[in-house]
Amino acid sequence: MKHQVGVSLVELMISLTIGLVLLLGITAIIVQQSGTRDELDKSSRQIENGRYAMQLLNDSIEHAGFYGDYSPASGTTYTTPADPCSTASMNAMGWFTNPQVPVPIFGYVAAGADPTTATTCNLTNYKANTPILVIRRTSTSTVTPTTAITGGAPVVLYFQVSNCSTSTVPFLLATKNTSSFPLLQRDCLTSADLRYYIVDVYYISTCATCGAGGDTIPTLKRAGIGGASAPSAPVPMVEGIEDIHFEYGLDTNGDGYPDSYTTTPGSADWQNVMAVRVSLLARNNECSTGYDGTKIFTLGEENPKVYAPAAYNPTDHTACNGSNRGYKRHVFTKLVRAINPSGRRAQE
Repeated sequence: MKHQVGVSLVELMISLTIGLVLLLGITAIIVQQSGTRDELDKSSRQIENGRYAMQLLNDSIEHAGFYGDYSPASGTTYTTPADPCSTASMNAMGWFTNPQVPVPIFGYVAAGADPTTATTCNLTNYKANTPILVIRRTSTSTVTPTTAITGGAPVVLYFQVSNCSTSTVPFLLATKNTSSFPLLQRDCLTSADLRYYIVDVYYISTCATCGAGGDTIPTLKRAGIGGASAPSAPVPMVEGIEDIHFEYGLDTNGDGYPDSYTTTPGSADWQNVMAVRVSLLARNNECSTGYDGTKIFTLGEENPKVYAPAAYNPTDHTACNGSNRGYKRHVFTKLVRAINPSGRRAQE
């Protein structure tokens, strides 16, 4: 018998072909797994952003109308200041010592142009046709008059409440530049503590980082006044929030619970807002190849808003091409109770 001394050319070619087929199969599996992991990462970031944005709005709405020791009585008159970001005076901010206080929750309905352009609110790069939410409150922590900040840019406002029975002034809202904060505690001897006065204005911006070299990622931003480190410009809170919708729950019988919901409360209805149903549309920051994004989304229930992505080229599945085609989206909805105003009514 002849001994085998090697392989023929045919056998070698067959071996190489089998190896190549196996290598291609392994490569395809790796590429598929990589793509699946990439899409999972995008979805995870989208869910995280949506939940975080909802939690931010939830916490802010729950704190609306918190003024420390001061609790507006049932006969208090509520105002709706034309400029939510004004710091000119107590009256300009809707506060009067007779007493009158501004509504804790206020909203601008979706409009083609920024509805606050006539105010001092600096809502840069506002996304047209999206609503704006205004929340008024004080901080949950206190500072003493001696440690209050003098000056500040932007202006730092303090809210002081009188607990002295002989005081004729129930509260004071001012800067340290304009007031020595004379209100007293219950013993009528000790200076009452101060709380930062805060007005948070939430809106959707067309970009997270705007200006030269910026991006086009829709972003939930916060502007307004108040706090020791109040920003001089809107602060990006959550990227990828493409649209938002607010339905305000109105209490018409005075029991502290909403009886109906509307997106457009009248000027006399804002004081009756006891809850807010928040619906937001979160979008991936990166497009998904082969995903056409034709799905239409409905935000809200009683007064829904329909969101349809912009037009796209259905034959091109290789890139987003500057349009919304290829972005995956998800709607998050939550009903949030305004604890302070609703709790005061329920106790009456």
